[in-house]
This record gives sequence, structure tokens and C-alpha cells, in this order.
Amino acid sequence: MSDNLLATHWSETAAAPADVQLAGFHQARMQTRPEDVKLGLRAFAADLLKRDLINMPEYVSIFGGSALNYLSPDGLGSFRNMGSDSDASALVATYSRAKYGSMRDIRYLAWLLIEHICAQLDAPESHWARLFHTAKACNDNVVMMTTGWRNVPSTANVLYGIVVEEVNLKLAHMELPTIINVKLPRIAPPCENYASLSAEERERVNLVQDHVIPAENFYRWSGVHVIFGDDVLVTGSTADKVLYESMLNGAKSFQAIYPVAIDPRVALVDATIEERLNTMVIKNRLDGNLAALLSEADYQPILRTLRLVFSEVNRKEFEAFLPRVPIMNWLNLYKSALGNDFLRQAECAPSLAILKRHLSDAGLLTPDGMAVQC
Repeated sequence: MSDNLLATHWSETAAAPADVQLAGFHQARMQTRPEDVKLGLRAFAADLLKRDLINMPEYVSIFGGSALNYLSPDGLGSFRNMGSDSDASALVATYSRAKYGSMRDIRYLAWLLIEHICAQLDAPESHWARLFHTAKACNDNVVMMTTGWRNVPSTANVLYGIVVEEVNLKLAHMELPTIINVKLPRIAPPCENYASLSAEERERVNLVQDHVIPAENFYRWSGVHVIFGDDVLVTGSTADKVLYESMLNGAKSFQAIYPVAIDPRVALVDATIEERLNTMVIKNRLDGNLAALLSEADYQPILRTLRLVFSEVNRKEFEAFLPRVPIMNWLNLYKSALGNDFLRQAECAPSLAILKRHLSDAGLLTPDGMAVQC
């Protein structure tokens, strides 16, 4: 089959009668095929949703996906729950703080996922129960993959670390295989403005700057079932890449899970909707909301927070902002930033120099910038 035919297969199906389209869609839902990523199944499913031929949970279910909340912008600057049409402001506020490292909010989202998965494991006919019972019967492994990272985690990395740890307790007591948390590395520096990119731009970035996904040798010696966890489904480009490469390299099955999925009728047209979701509470400025988040006793440095704090845009306010955050939290942010090569970035180096002086004056850094041993 030529590349042109591969690219237009599902769009050709879209010209068929509606009942034929739906039959093809539901067949594709039941059997995850990596080639459907390239054949345009996601865009085809989004078109079915746009025409009210399927619902949002059915759309998310392609490629083994599931989500706990489905959100759509309300036209007034916030979001609503798609199923109930209720206001989603509280969830969106939690999500926004979690995206910048609030452990309280990350744990809240994690426990939504933990309770959902555990409830599914207690239902023998559920997809999740069948997955783990099949893995046990075949002596297979189940692995969790999240977004790739380079020394500094994303919210998804932290979130699913908690999920895996807690769900494994349930699995162990059920005498089922526990989940192996596989951390995908990211060698190239991550894209600075990924959340504001279009769907097409995300596809290009994912080809060269994204996760290093295990190849054939990873799957060679035993069966491996892949779970991909992310904090939000927007365009699906990240999950679809992990699916495509995992299945081609030998994964026996693939499923993806998200606490939040955004209406693709909006997201596939305007992927910047993700940035609006991210910044509902934590804006791109040094303000009281950010100071409160960074001051949490167990604050977790997150990559996007480093970009916000040390950006050139906020440099004028940076020094005056320093006293609003505990000094030890600044030390953790400093270590995280240097560990991710922010000192080599021209837009971040001046703010890091200001922070270095602040930490040195507090006796936490040596003259050469190393942390003082406590």
C-alpha cells in the first residue's frame, strides 16, 4: 500500500454511509492496530464526534484510551464537563496547580486514577481486570510509560509514580502482576512551548525531540503490555507515538489513561486550548498564586515551573519575588534548573545568577555555586 493510500484510508471511509463508518470505527476500537495511527483513525473519530455519531468516551477509547473527565471550553474563559454540562472550575483549578508542581493537587488527581483503576480491577469483566488476568495467565509483564523526561520531571511523571505505587498494592493482594514503572528518557531539550503548538507542529516535534521509546530488545524475552499515562489528552500525538512504536516493536497490547480529556472538536483545531487549561490559576507571571505554590513544604520542581520562574519575561520582578518563597525551596529549584541545562540558556542564565547570589548570601552555596553540605 502506498504512502498516499496509507494517509487517506480513514478519510476514504468517511465518504461511506454512516452505518459503514460506525461499523469500521467500532471494529477499530476493538483491535488496536499501530498502522491506524498513520491511517488517520484519530481524525476520523473526531469527525464522527463532530457529527454526533459517537460520544466523547467512545472517541477517547480509540487506541485503548480512557479518561475520567471530559472538558470543553465554556466560551467564558473556563471549562465545563461535557457529559453533565456542569461547571468544571474546581477541577480545572486543581489541574492548573498540579501542572506547576503542587503535590497536594497532584495527589488529588492521582487518587482519582487510583480509585478508578482499583474499582475496575474489582469488576471481573472490565478491561483493566482482563488485562491483568491475561498477563498473569501468560506470565507477561505490564509496564507504565509516561512522558519522557530529562532530570526534571513533568507532572505526569510524578502523578503516575504515585498511581503505580498505590495500585501495585492492590495488584499484589489480588496475586496479579504488578506494574513496572518505565521512565522514558528525553535526550534532546524539550520543546519550550509545546502546550501552545498546533496538532501539526506537535507531530513534527514528536519526531525529533520527544521520548526515547524502548525498541525490540525490550519486548524480546517476555510478553509486555504497555499502559501510557498522561495528565491530559489534547491532540493525542504523544500517546499515538508511544502506541505506534511500542506495538511495532512487539508490545502485546496498549492502553492509555488520563484524568482529563479535552473536546477534540476544539483541541484538534486549536491545540493552544491546553495552555489555557494549564494557566487557569497559575499564570505566566510571578504572583501570589505562584508564591503560595512554590512555598509548599513538599513542593516538587516541575519543568514548566522552571521555565516560568527563570524566564526573561519575568526577570525584572524576579529579585523582588525571591523573599516570598522559602530559601530551601529555592535551592531545590536551583538544583533542578542547573540539572536541566538552564544555565546554558541565554534567557534563563541572568535570573539564575540572581538566585545564585541569593542562595550564596544565605550560606547555602559555595563561591563556585556548589551546595553547602548540611
